[in-house]
Amino acid sequence: MQGGQETWESFSSDGSADPVPGFRSLQSFREVSLAPGAEVQFEAGRDLEVLTYVWIGSLLMEDPGGTTVMLETGEFHRSAAKPGAIHRGRNGSLAEAARHFQFLITPDRKAGQPPAEKRRFPMAERRGILKLLGSRTGRDASLRLRQDVSVYSSILDSGHHLIHELAPERGAWLHVVNGRIQLVDHVLEAGDEAFLAEEAAVSLTARGPSEILLLDLI
Repeated sequence: MQGGQETWESFSSDGSADPVPGFRSLQSFREVSLAPGAEVQFEAGRDLEVLTYVWIGSLLMEDPGGTTVMLETGEFHRSAAKPGAIHRGRNGSLAEAARHFQFLITPDRKAGQPPAEKRRFPMAERRGILKLLGSRTGRDASLRLRQDVSVYSSILDSGHHLIHELAPERGAWLHVVNGRIQLVDHVLEAGDEAFLAEEAAVSLTARGPSEILLLDLI
């Protein structure tokens, strides 16, 4: 941990000159742990759609224009990052640690530029189902994204089974936030992820109290 912050990143750094490819339109995924009062920042190397989920604690986000927004546990925030722009985040508490997740998605530039927005999705609304958090059209009161991506969250009791069907030519990306998930012949632990391509559906079972994030994407 450096400067009170620790970051785990899937794929490449978004600003690297020679990036490791992401998965379809998912450019990168980050899990960030912040000590009380600690800060984190990233510089966008390209046009990006940014979706942030505060899992524990609070996060004060600041965009390059100086606009700030405070996010609390269970809140999700959608924003955009332009090439060369520096985005900063700080643990909003001087006493408690914080942890958040961040999706960096390659946007469809023809989709316009919806304003940044945040929304709370209570645990009760995500329990036992795949709750839609973000989508291209903002359907079902989800955050509106600039890409044909559907982002879901689910909080599962042990033994709960979920099936999510995939349309032809679409893929799925699964991240286990907490707990243990049985995915076909594999057991995924907290922090593990899986990629599915050319599959008709995602079929999974919780092997203990669990939380997942799932992307249905092109």
